[in-house]
Amino acid sequence: MRDERDNAQMKQRLVKLRSVRKSDLGIIRDWRNSQDTREFNTQFTLLNMNNQRKWFVEISKKESPRKMFVITEKGGNPIGVCGLINIDKENRSADIAIILGEKKQRGKHLGSESLELLVSYGFKKLKLHRIGAEIFEYNKRSVNLFERLNFKLEATMRDRLWRDGKWWDVYSYSILSNDADQLLHAVL
Repeated sequence: MRDERDNAQMKQRLVKLRSVRKSDLGIIRDWRNSQDTREFNTQFTLLNMNNQRKWFVEISKKESPRKMFVITEKGGNPIGVCGLINIDKENRSADIAIILGEKKQRGKHLGSESLELLVSYGFKKLKLHRIGAEIFEYNKRSVNLFERLNFKLEATMRDRLWRDGKWWDVYSYSILSNDADQLLHAVL
């Protein structure tokens, strides 16, 4: 087990998570408003800078129920945004939000690594017990990603989403702190 941890620690990280800055608001708005992101997002409304500034004020509050991060590649360039939302301290639970905004960075395992870091933060730093995610039926890439990282399917909400003239199911996934032991060792 120690050799596995030593190897994991030696693994070079491809991404980092950092706090959201005011200077990030424009690019986050653009990512969120892009058609290929909106189709996978529960919030279907187009954003403007006024929305972004209000959001930034909310996430900057010490007791905010959201902990948001910008995903950066090795060189420090922003490539996405992620966070834990709906944080419930009493029940030690939260939900995941993640967008890999830069299309050219998709398919390179950067989303996997970002999600690993976020889950580790939730369990280690925030002392959460459960982290959940809702994924649209047609988002096969996310279904595969979350299952690969040991998230378990809890429920299927039938015909929960109306998109493109059709009803779609929404899958509810979660990971518990004790389910994530192997993942957390790899991230440490």
